[in-house]
Amino acid sequence: MTLTSKFRKDLRILQSAVNREIFLDVRNPKLYKKVCRFYKNAVYLDGEDPERDYDLVMECVKQDLESEVVYSQVANPNATNSEFDGYR
Repeated sequence: MTLTSKFRKDLRILQSAVNREIFLDVRNPKLYKKVCRFYKNAVYLDGEDPERDYDLVMECVKQDLESEVVYSQVANPNATNSEFDGYR
């Protein structure tokens, strides 16, 4: 399971945390704990230095958000009405 599929509804919050607009552990501690659990096998979080742990987790989130392209389906803005005539 990927980060974007697991936390699909929280992607904006995660992106804000990566951009350092918010601190995820302060703004949404439950989500931060879930993200830490998601990365428990990828990074070692010792709990002794919370700032280090936070930076490690945010670096993982950043890498995953950059590497996974999220596609959304959008209507063709250049389409004419004649292209849709057959779908009445």
